[in-house]
Amino acid sequence: MNQFTQHKYVILGGGPGGLQLAYYLEQANQDYIVLDSADIAGNTFAHFPRHRTLISINKRFTGSTDPEFNMRHDWNSLLCDDDQFRFKNYDKQFFPHADSMVEYMADFVSRFQLKMRYNTSVKLIDKQSDEYLITTETNEQIRCKVLVVATGVSKPNIPNIEGIEHSEQYQDMSLDLTDYEDKRVLIIGKKNSAFETADHLTSAAAMIHLASPNSIKMAWKTHYVGDLRAINNNVLDTYQLKTQNAVLDADIVSIKKKSGQLEVTFKYHHAEDEIETIIYDKVLCCAGFKFDASIYSEQVKPELAHMGKYPALKPNFESVNNPNLYVAGTLTHSLDYRKATSGFIHGFRYNSKALAEILLEKFSSKPIPNVKVLAQAESITEHMLDRVNHSGGLWQQPGFIADAAVLEDGFFNYSKEFPLDYLVQRHAAKNVNLFTLTLEYGAPIMGDPFAVERIHRENTEKSEASQFLHPVVRHYVNGELQARHDIIEDLEAKWVEPEHYQPLIAFFNQCLTASKKTEKQAEMA
Repeated sequence: MNQFTQHKYVILGGGPGGLQLAYYLEQANQDYIVLDSADIAGNTFAHFPRHRTLISINKRFTGSTDPEFNMRHDWNSLLCDDDQFRFKNYDKQFFPHADSMVEYMADFVSRFQLKMRYNTSVKLIDKQSDEYLITTETNEQIRCKVLVVATGVSKPNIPNIEGIEHSEQYQDMSLDLTDYEDKRVLIIGKKNSAFETADHLTSAAAMIHLASPNSIKMAWKTHYVGDLRAINNNVLDTYQLKTQNAVLDADIVSIKKKSGQLEVTFKYHHAEDEIETIIYDKVLCCAGFKFDASIYSEQVKPELAHMGKYPALKPNFESVNNPNLYVAGTLTHSLDYRKATSGFIHGFRYNSKALAEILLEKFSSKPIPNVKVLAQAESITEHMLDRVNHSGGLWQQPGFIADAAVLEDGFFNYSKEFPLDYLVQRHAAKNVNLFTLTLEYGAPIMGDPFAVERIHRENTEKSEASQFLHPVVRHYVNGELQARHDIIEDLEAKWVEPEHYQPLIAFFNQCLTASKKTEKQAEMA
């Protein structure tokens, strides 16, 4: 007979996304358990990245003593009520060592007494009535009302290439440079894992080629931190300065073994569809990872998005086809893929906080935290500008995480840091006046990102042309967008001048006047 346990919440995965949610459930005295197949929290960081240098910023000094502001430049810490418990105390490097993250997460679990079950591998997730049924490899059964999946993207993405079995996968390849000395190496992929690998091999390999169908996207141009980062792009110098390395935009047609080497045939994208075969000694596949849905029964297998990389989600982080199945951590990137930072700790920590508040409202009738702000243009302007000058969540999740101000009975009910689409959907009822606040970049940069023309800092008539991160206020009625106001960008991101205050006050006055007029017309109808 199977052993059986019951919890209100089960969190699958003891990485940073799962731990962040567990922290908030622990603080709220909820019945939850975190299951992880490893014997430590954050086990992924014990293995990845393979070359052990994180690309998440660890900026220890900002010139500010405000803990909230400092989280804007701390990409590794989890949110908690102890401002001294920060990742910067574990590593002094701007780009820290992955082992420091493992140590930090172990201490996070201990410090906040999170309820963890290690060495618990799940073999099947099913559903009976309105409960999820989790069966472990030891045939223990765990039931829960709410299942939160925080397992990350753990399944290697294997390109559909003839002969791909002759390649070595990122997670298994040798890191011993002597294995690559004087070798001709092809790396499949052009994102950070591929360039991290190329950078490691530069001092040993005779030749390095990186290939994939799509061209490189540089993070410094796209503002997307998952694109190629400068810390990993040294091989671009070696390519452009003629040291036998190259970056190829091409389809890989086939990989064939021949006389102890590998024949790789390419079809180039920028050379009139030229087809060429090149000989390599090694082919390394660094094509990323995706969500592993193999443990889910057909009844509860999550619908997928983004070519199978992530589960498809509603704006509240819930699976589109499984009620009460939510996701946390990297998987929440399904909602803002290539737009914001939900694929990374500095982004999804705010998603876990928002998810906790959504769950506590739905399943424990705990109201969403909010404060009341007088429904006057000057009052709400002052409150919002204070938020954009300090908030970590708005800064780290541009255009995705938003504050909400809902007009009701002479006040704004002001809540902080939820997905923008969730807020609009939540407040789409008739005659609801919703104002949202985000920080956002301007239009995509088309040319040189270091030679962008910008508007004068006092040219408020063209504030919507701001290129860099700047505040955006939107007004919705009945879930429909009525108006938008961009606050002009500022070099130091300090919105404290008259050119920031006065136009926003005028915007609120205009919107509030229009709302009153609409209300009177509705009363007379």
